[in-house]
Amino acid sequence: MLKIFDRYLLKEVLQGWLAVTLVLLIVLFSDWLVRFLSDAANGDIPGGVVFTLLGLKMIWFQVLVVPFALALGVMLALGRINRDHEMVVMEACGIGPGRIYRPLLAFGVLVALVLAWLSLYVSPEVQGMSNSLKSSARQTAELTVLGAGRFNNLQDGKVTFYAESLSADRKQMENLFIVVHDKGHPEHPAQMITARTATRQRDPASGDDFLVLQDGYRYYGRPGAADYRIMQFASYGVRVDLPDIAPRETRREEIPSAQLIHSSDPWDVAELQWRIAMPLSVVTLLLLAVPLSRSGPRQAGYGRLVLAILLFLIYYNLLGTARMWVGKGILPPLVGLWWVPLLPVLLTFLLYKGGSLACRFGWSR
Repeated sequence: MLKIFDRYLLKEVLQGWLAVTLVLLIVLFSDWLVRFLSDAANGDIPGGVVFTLLGLKMIWFQVLVVPFALALGVMLALGRINRDHEMVVMEACGIGPGRIYRPLLAFGVLVALVLAWLSLYVSPEVQGMSNSLKSSARQTAELTVLGAGRFNNLQDGKVTFYAESLSADRKQMENLFIVVHDKGHPEHPAQMITARTATRQRDPASGDDFLVLQDGYRYYGRPGAADYRIMQFASYGVRVDLPDIAPRETRREEIPSAQLIHSSDPWDVAELQWRIAMPLSVVTLLLLAVPLSRSGPRQAGYGRLVLAILLFLIYYNLLGTARMWVGKGILPPLVGLWWVPLLPVLLTFLLYKGGSLACRFGWSR
């Protein structure tokens, strides 16, 4: 059973942690929602998969958000306690840093274990599902390679293509305008085609792509000359060379951790160490958050919050830099990313070892 002080402290930390996590996830959700909606508007992905992709992204973002959010939650909780002068009462009752760390570290280790499961096992699967979904979505919406509502140049500029819109099932283009430049025909080197609808079909024999146009007109002749012809058609096929969709390659972030363990590739080593470093960051950043949360009598309760955010951002950037260095072979795998989680521990030790906090704020216990 948790003691009264432990329950009180963890309750304050949980409230701050959830608040920070919610804010960060809303920011990330909004950012990626705009990106996916832009892709859907451009026809790169169907609109029906937008929120599925967002959900998968939010699961993956937990690995990045949790260490940072928990450390800020600790700072917000202890900052509020300092602001209301509750820490003075706690110190008068003999509560020092060790007593504060006890419930926080127990909770931090529990969160780190859950995050390790997410980072090592769940995250690669989620990344694989997300990448597969995006790849299959692009393949099932092949018409959107051309894009609706914009002009497209095909076949090295020989064909200029425009479709006003796509049908609801995204399998048919509507209100088309095509200009074909064919210098091989001196009598009619250019032709313009309009059609009400069109569908994409592939000739099974040759494998060539055709736009089969319905209910339209074909105008051909020499530009600037009055000698031109108009042909009305019910159905007409135009051969176009559409860009092929490249087969999906397995990305490193979706490789299972068990497979990375047996790999000697520097980038695989960097990826595995990064997955392990994120759960470690929960504990190391939590250690640093406690001394950073203290403020002097004349300082605001959250006076060091900006400094803490800056330090945490530097920490994340160092993780990314170390990951790149290991992948490029600048750092040996033995050194790897491990030195980065040690920096908050070293800084915490220096803050206490220097004695400035203990002398100034009475943290002698």
